[in-house]
Formats: sequence, C-alpha cells, structure tokens
Amino acid sequence: MVSISIIIVNFNARYFLKNCISSILSSDIIDKVEIIVVDNNSVDGSSEMLQKDFPEVACLRNTENLGFSKANNRGVAMAKGDYVLILNPDTVISETTLSDMLDFSESQTFFGAAGVQFMDGSGKFLPESKRNFPNLKVAGAKLLGFSKYYYANHLQKETTAEVDILTGAFMFIKKRVYEEVGGFDEDFFMYGEDIDLSYRISQAGYKNYYVGSCKVLHFKGESTVKDKFYLSNFYGALSIFYKKHFPNNTALYILIDALINTIISLKSISAPGSSKAQLKLDTWVYLGENEQFFEQLKLKLPSSKGVIFKAISDEIKDGDIVFFDSNFSTFHDIIEAISNPLIEKAKKRIIYRDHSFYLGSDASDEKGEVVTL
Repeated sequence: MVSISIIIVNFNARYFLKNCISSILSSDIIDKVEIIVVDNNSVDGSSEMLQKDFPEVACLRNTENLGFSKANNRGVAMAKGDYVLILNPDTVISETTLSDMLDFSESQTFFGAAGVQFMDGSGKFLPESKRNFPNLKVAGAKLLGFSKYYYANHLQKETTAEVDILTGAFMFIKKRVYEEVGGFDEDFFMYGEDIDLSYRISQAGYKNYYVGSCKVLHFKGESTVKDKFYLSNFYGALSIFYKKHFPNNTALYILIDALINTIISLKSISAPGSSKAQLKLDTWVYLGENEQFFEQLKLKLPSSKGVIFKAISDEIKDGDIVFFDSNFSTFHDIIEAISNPLIEKAKKRIIYRDHSFYLGSDASDEKGEVVTL
C-alpha cells in the first residue's frame, strides 16, 4: 500500500535530482512510498537518466515548461498515496524524514500540511522554512527589503508548532485536503503558489505545521535563472495573491503593482548571472573509508593535499573542503554534519553513492556546483 506519493517537478536539475532520489530511496519506509517526477521539458538528459537509473520512478514528461503549479497538479493527479509530498529536486532528506512526517501528521487533528527545517548547502538555517501570513504590512516591508516580519522568527528553529505559510520546496500534505482546496492555483507559474495553498488550507479549517525536528538540505537555485522572467514571477506572485483573496481595494493594488514593477526593473539590471561557483581547492578532507577512491579523487582534484577522516574532527580547518561519501555516511549523518559548528566555515560537498560526481553549494543565493568524476 502506498502511503506517501512524492511529487518532484524537475527542470534541468539532473544531478541534484539524481542525488535527491537516492536520498528518498534510502528511506526506512520506502515500501510505502511512490516517486513521481514531472519533468518540465528539461534538455539536460534528466528524463533519460531516470529511465536508465531509476526505472521504478514514474516520469511524466511535459513537452513544454508548464511551471511549478500546473506540473505539480499533474503529478498529484497520478498519486495513489494518502499523503503527497511536494519536493524540490535540489533537496536531500534523511532516512527517517518520511516516517517522522507520517507519524507526526497522523497524530494531529485537522492536519492539513507540514514543512521542515531547511538548511542550505553550507549548513545555514533558511528562514523561509517558517513564514508569517503576508498581510499588507508584512508584504510591503518584504518588497522594500525588510524581512523581519515576513519570517516566523517568534518560533525557534528546532520547535514544532502551527505556522501560517509553508515552503513549496517541501510540503507534506494530506491528499484529501489538497484535492478539497483545489491544489495549486495555476495562475501562479512559480513562486507564491505555496503562500496561496497554505492560506487556502487554513481557510478550509485545517492546520499547517512547522516541524523543526526534521532537517532537510535545500541547495536552492538549481532550477532557476535569476533573470527578469524570474523576478516578474517572484515579485508578481504577491500581486496575484492579493487580487485573488482581497479584491476590493483597487487603488492599493495600483500602488503595489507600481512598486513591484519598479523593484523588478531595478533588480533585473543587477541580477546575478547563472554561472556556477567554482571550488577553489587548497586542502580537503574525504569523509569515508574507500582508500582506492580516495586515491582516484586525489588525481581528479587540483590539489593533492587530501586526508581521510571517518568522522568530523576539530582538525578540519576553516577553508578546507569536506567531501561526504554518501556510500559511507547515512544521509541523516551528512545533514547533521553539514550543520556541525566544527566545520561551519568549511566548504561541503556530497559525493554520489557510485562516486560518479559530487555536488554542493556555498550560498543559498547562488547556483551550486556539480563536478563529474
């Protein structure tokens, strides 16, 4: 019996998707899980990779980029589980994430949806893990660059509590609730759809929860080029949300739209490029036990100053690069280690289980790095 249907919308994130699925397949309840990838017309070989490496994964291939909302709705329509997990391809979950979320949700009354504690590839907590309802004061301040009230900072990051808004990169939702409220609104191409769905779940009498005890890596940015199209969707989503749910203040929306258009114009002039960060190697640490692979890695890397450790150590220095072998450490241990204060300033990379590539990210606002081996 399928309990959880995981829906992953993918757009040109082949290697991150591959690593994400690997983490899902390590779940302690994988026999209760189905994975459905909806590919938005990727040109990087994602669909071919799925067919070759993960034949058990259902893949729905779109002939055009339908956006996040529409693609997820198509995936959920195929789902057999009592719960659906909306999951980004640039995430890594632990072996117990799914069982923990299932146990939690089934213990709640009026459960609607739940999210988790996100960390970026450097181990830093991502505040969008828990957000407040974006009323006009909150949204206006956010548009002007002030995020104090946008995030639910009154909740400690390790706590579990009700929260207004969840993040679409990981939304664990009762399928019946998803269908009852109509799923994602397809007027949102991407961004803002998670705010809208969270709000409608609450309006229908169900509860949204932030589960801070569950940590998930979210590299961010792998499916997005931050150009004017991205900025229009990102900032324009708030305008769509307010016009939909609070349609009676036309003058205010004219002001909001003018502010949004000004911000888009200014930011698009200085929008960062999509080039991936280049890893600068001095010394590096291989966290594993495969000495033969360690020697191969030395030949591949620009610096041969590498050492083998089997655990995080205070011998790892700021600026070192730590390579986590996912064939040696569990995903749970990797996630915990990446946020370990001992290596806070070290760079972190995850080596795929068959040693064919490594990946990682040093900042939440940059595209990550993938290196084939």
